[in-house]
Amino acid sequence: MMLVLKFKDENGEEQRVEVDRDIFTIGRHSLCDLTFLDGRLSREHARIERENGTYRITDLGSSNGTKLNHAPVTSFLDLRDGDTIDLGGGLEIAVELSAAPSSASPSVDAGGPDVPGTPLPGPVDSGAAPPGMDSGYTAQSQPAPAKADGFPVAFFIIAPLLGLFVIIAVVAAIVLFGGGGASDPPSYEDEPGYGRSSQDDPRDDDDTDPTPGSRSSTPVNGRQESNNRTQGPSPSPSEPGPGGGNLSETAKVEKYAPPFLREIAQNDPRAFLTGEQAAKVNDRIKQLKGSPGLADNIASARKNSSALKSLASSKNLKPQFLAIAAITRLGGGRGDVLQAAQNVADVYGKLSIQIGTEDFDAALLMVAAFEQGANGDTMKMRNLLQEVADAKGAPPPRTVRTIWYLDKIGKISRTDLDRALTFLAIGVISQNPKEFGVNAEALAL
Repeated sequence: MMLVLKFKDENGEEQRVEVDRDIFTIGRHSLCDLTFLDGRLSREHARIERENGTYRITDLGSSNGTKLNHAPVTSFLDLRDGDTIDLGGGLEIAVELSAAPSSASPSVDAGGPDVPGTPLPGPVDSGAAPPGMDSGYTAQSQPAPAKADGFPVAFFIIAPLLGLFVIIAVVAAIVLFGGGGASDPPSYEDEPGYGRSSQDDPRDDDDTDPTPGSRSSTPVNGRQESNNRTQGPSPSPSEPGPGGGNLSETAKVEKYAPPFLREIAQNDPRAFLTGEQAAKVNDRIKQLKGSPGLADNIASARKNSSALKSLASSKNLKPQFLAIAAITRLGGGRGDVLQAAQNVADVYGKLSIQIGTEDFDAALLMVAAFEQGANGDTMKMRNLLQEVADAKGAPPPRTVRTIWYLDKIGKISRTDLDRALTFLAIGVISQNPKEFGVNAEALAL
């Protein structure tokens, strides 16, 4: 059977893609077999497997889920002609199954029925040209390998070499593993410089549009499948605990940033700020914590938590993201946070389709791009990211898709960067306002 996926592209034109391999991935990442640049999709959203002419689909732990004929896909489901696949948010793909065209060579009539699985006889060199070839065609045939007493001659050359190889391997194993004494082999993880530096970003293994399966992965039928979908976030030394102790101001930011960053992303369990980034956020916190309206705005968000959750859900946004974005929009003055959220929700909903909200870096990019979106140019940031990623010598996509890198190469305005830093600062403060000198209760939606 042959499977063809039919869908309409962003221009409304119908596209047809054949599933021509045993493992076929669909998602937002550029290395998926079928890629959609749509923020509603996860980087690896769904997978189709082919086995013995049967095709089946499963969801890969995506944020918005996968449906088959309007029913959620929670395990492998067989695909049939006429089925409809919904990748979340109304992005639909039609399934077309048909008999695969035969590509087998004509069988030679040997006077009996064909036996399934039996190789067809090789070409017969009759000197005649095949159909469609001119008379100058000469059939090429491969000479049969020489044999001796029923065995190929090569057998008598390869067998002694194979035996010699086995002997060498056994001797090597004895030398390496038999004479080591009682001591354990050295652990190079204890050597200076081995493994990850404390300054390394653990998310380097997981770029924004990561290579499918690049995170803690296990081979699946020759491909890689990410294991992080079944693993919870790893314990972090920067997790907030009771009280702040005697932490420095920057250390407090490093402590309270991770839970906030996880709350604004659809799926980013290892989110964190580096020391340098935390220092920049701390500078902004110093400017904000004396704001007379900040405590009242956090209290207003808590009071309207139910309405904020409902509004955020309708725009495919996280509630904490929308609440802090609304407070950021109010600036330093007091205001109605729910009203502010209603004013910005539509713009952020459109930006989320182009930029995504899968990880916290994408969420920060949306905040930086807010004015662009408010002016009707919701694709400007996405196009900029694509341009930077395609540049010669560009770093991995996860590095490119950050406000920090765009600022480093001068591709983001100071105003847009300041907006994102203010958003971060308010978000960190909201985790434990009193720890930062703001008289309000923590905001958790």
